Amino acid sequence: MNKILIFMLLVAALLGGAFFLAFTPSGNALFLPYLNGYLKENIEGARVELLKFSLSPGSLSAVAKINDSVDLVAQGPVDLWDQSFDLSYTLDAQKIEAKALPIDKALHIRGKAKGRMEDMHITGSGEAFESDIRYDLNLRENQPQNITLSLKDASIAQMLLIAGQKPYAKGRMSIDVNMPTLDPEHPRGEARLQIKDALVDAALLRAQHNISLPSDTAFGADLTARAEGETLLAEGEIVTSLATLALSETRYHLKSQKLNTAYQLDIPDMAKLKNIVQAPLAGKLAMAGNLALEGERVDATGITHSLGGEGRFRYRNDTLSASLKGAEAAKVLAMIGEPRYLSGKLSGTVELDSVEKLSGKFDFRSKGEAQREVVKKAFDIDSGKEFGYDMAASGKIKDKKVYTQTTVDTTMGKLSMPDMVYAIMPGSLRSSYHLYIPDLGKLQSLTGKQYRGDMDFKGELRKEKDLVITGEGKEFDGSVEYKLVNERINADVHGATVSKVMYMLGYPQVLEALSEAKIEYNFATERGKVDAKLDSARILPNQLTMLLKQVLQIDLTRERYNQATFVSTISPAQFDFDFIAQNPVSHIKILDGILEKKSERITASVDMRYKDKDLKAKIAGTLNRPKVTLDTSSFIKTKLDSKMDKVLDNKLKEGEGDQIKGLLKGFLK
Repeated sequence: MNKILIFMLLVAALLGGAFFLAFTPSGNALFLPYLNGYLKENIEGARVELLKFSLSPGSLSAVAKINDSVDLVAQGPVDLWDQSFDLSYTLDAQKIEAKALPIDKALHIRGKAKGRMEDMHITGSGEAFESDIRYDLNLRENQPQNITLSLKDASIAQMLLIAGQKPYAKGRMSIDVNMPTLDPEHPRGEARLQIKDALVDAALLRAQHNISLPSDTAFGADLTARAEGETLLAEGEIVTSLATLALSETRYHLKSQKLNTAYQLDIPDMAKLKNIVQAPLAGKLAMAGNLALEGERVDATGITHSLGGEGRFRYRNDTLSASLKGAEAAKVLAMIGEPRYLSGKLSGTVELDSVEKLSGKFDFRSKGEAQREVVKKAFDIDSGKEFGYDMAASGKIKDKKVYTQTTVDTTMGKLSMPDMVYAIMPGSLRSSYHLYIPDLGKLQSLTGKQYRGDMDFKGELRKEKDLVITGEGKEFDGSVEYKLVNERINADVHGATVSKVMYMLGYPQVLEALSEAKIEYNFATERGKVDAKLDSARILPNQLTMLLKQVLQIDLTRERYNQATFVSTISPAQFDFDFIAQNPVSHIKILDGILEKKSERITASVDMRYKDKDLKAKIAGTLNRPKVTLDTSSFIKTKLDSKMDKVLDNKLKEGEGDQIKGLLKGFLK
């Protein structure tokens, strides 16, 4: 009996000691170090310290500090025998201190935790990440289930920081999550992301990734995703002020980390991409295709009809294959920021074996017509009523150089450049060329004048800082060598037949000679000069020679001049010229002659001498209908002087005749 009594007293003492330790303030204080030690050993990624702890048979109250910045307060009824509880809690902080991710924003959440340790229901709502937050979940055997989470108008910059990214954008986003279970191996559930009226931080994006976007680039998004086993399925669209990207049939495999998606890209105004691609663009583009990502491997395809016809591409692991079939040349020109000066079809292919090294091959063909009004407005050139073209270009790209064989066959002529080389950096170009114009008359719309004959030139062109074109041609029974530097051309003519030059220019053939000439001309200012030396010059029959022959029996067409010169100064409105031809018997001089370009009106004074005869004439009218006026007064005066000398010599005494002759000649002047 005494033993039983002693045992009962011992049990009572033990129960009393346990009650003292568990349910009195002094006892709770003794538990704190042990509880904090347990928390330190079992909680990773955060530092949790219990500051106060109070447990009674019917309630619990605790105050904790998380990472020295977040205050956690929990209190409410507990049932120790049933191991159940119904706690209210608060999380409060002005900022969150964490080594991995400090957040300088307030956190205020109120919620409840109800149930048992192995099966509890947790709810909460308040403010987090500058957002209204609300969540609801069950925690069964430490596994979250039936999770719903809602973030309304959260800070995009803060969410990017939480995701370990730079704050590339600012604005607000909303997230809604509904997950039956949170199993990293086999997740299930769905989520929706919405972004409205956000702005890209263009300066940060340019500094971090060298991507240039307009500073006011706005964007929004509406994306939904759901988890099925090891696969995430998604769809939605991202809308920016530059473009809209719609995603569908998006699949992401969690274990292989492989992404597949169909996309639709719409760019309403390509001009807004100028700073991104560093090139002028225009027009609109709509493209659909598929994208696959797996590790470093990228496989993308696309198809567009925005250029007319069909355009396709496939990019796979640094290789690119692209094609155009029946594209409209006008739309292609518009897209690259050029006026629509051509109408026709364009087809071609590009095959790059390395996009990074920019190496591969290409082939393009285009055929159509020039748009006269657009050409005239864009280049101040009149291409004429009909200007057809047939262009072909093919070649290869290697070491950031483009090697091209190009031919352009047009209504006016044919140009071939068989060995063009374009260096992408620094943007230099060189090529040999062959230009053949079978009928110069077809250039009338360009030149404003009807020329005749053909023309055939070969040479080389270079474009670095300046455009330099050199060339030569066998023309007019002689040769022409020239050098064009930007808008200035210098040409040397050797052994050309002048009559053939005049025929080509559409001028009357009034002179036959072999010419050695130097020509300088500035296409921008329309000014220049011609300095020609003529050998074996002969005046061909014309109105002046026929008049001289009929009136004075002088035939200038029989004369040869080996010291003839022709000098002309060219201005925008006219040619000012001098022509001098002389031999021991005669000479012809035209000084200060004027030929107007537009009207082809000519005014010139001619001074002639044939043997002992001095003659003068004036030329007026147009080149094709000149009017020649012969001034015979000097010729008559010469004849009169000769007759008078003979009469006076016979009639007057020696010495007297000279004085009288002088007086009479002075009177007749």
